[in-house]
Amino acid sequence: MRVSKIRSILDVAAIILSLSLVYFVVVPIVANAQSHLPPCPTDRKEVWTDCSGVYSYPDGSVYVGEFKDNKRSGQGTFTFANGDKYVGAWADDKENGQGTYSFLDGDQYVGDWRDSKRNGSGTQSYSDGSKYVGEFKDDERNGQGTLTWPNRGKYVGDWKDNNANGQGAYTFLDGDKYVGAVSDGKRNGQGTETYSDGREYVGEWRDDKKNGQGTLTWPNGEKYVGEFKDDVQNGRGTYSFPSGGKYEGEIKDGFFEGQGTYTSAEGSTQSGLWQKGKFMNANSGQSGDSHQN
Repeated sequence: MRVSKIRSILDVAAIILSLSLVYFVVVPIVANAQSHLPPCPTDRKEVWTDCSGVYSYPDGSVYVGEFKDNKRSGQGTFTFANGDKYVGAWADDKENGQGTYSFLDGDQYVGDWRDSKRNGSGTQSYSDGSKYVGEFKDDERNGQGTLTWPNRGKYVGDWKDNNANGQGAYTFLDGDKYVGAVSDGKRNGQGTETYSDGREYVGEWRDDKKNGQGTLTWPNGEKYVGEFKDDVQNGRGTYSFPSGGKYEGEIKDGFFEGQGTYTSAEGSTQSGLWQKGKFMNANSGQSGDSHQN
């Protein structure tokens, strides 16, 4: 992540600062920097400690804030040469504690820092309007958190390696909701999706689609139990209808397709070859009634 990319700049800056204060390589600009601490000494032979000052770096970066033992410690503001800015707590020349990092492109992080990385609880706002509120570890989203998109909805749950991983819930703008397993930011594993039209799917997912074994129910009482592939009923399964009828057999693209048996509410059966939801008499080749919309 971009904060990690500027770590080397801060490390180099720290070395330059220590050397310059001792050997007078760079002339510092002294200021109070809105601190309760006294100004850092103008005598460059003295160590900058428990004082407040302004320090400009050769690359154009500027630090305004508190120092201890020639290191950035306390409250301070670091403005990077590329326009990024950090405002907050420092310790041992690194961002440590509460702070705000503002990116030139409009992204912003507000929260906990440890050793110049986002660690702990925080809020990351992105220039596209999305926002993450939750836990971070080593500059990545890890732990519990909520990511909200302006044109999609939100995810609440587990995070690992900067992606949704573990157990979580997606709530989409159209009213659909998923609760279950996720990996790499996608629905993967066992989960339940409730649709705004009243349908519900409980079963296996792969790459954000219904894949594997599952149960799909409709608000009118219709139910399918069986195999899915790429979000559609495919394989072997059982349809149960509100009328009391039931089909058991092969399914393709949601239709009765292949070998199967339909049993009516009265107990009569049609067993044999089906195509596109219609029964085909295997012996005569004549088509029969359709039992599927």
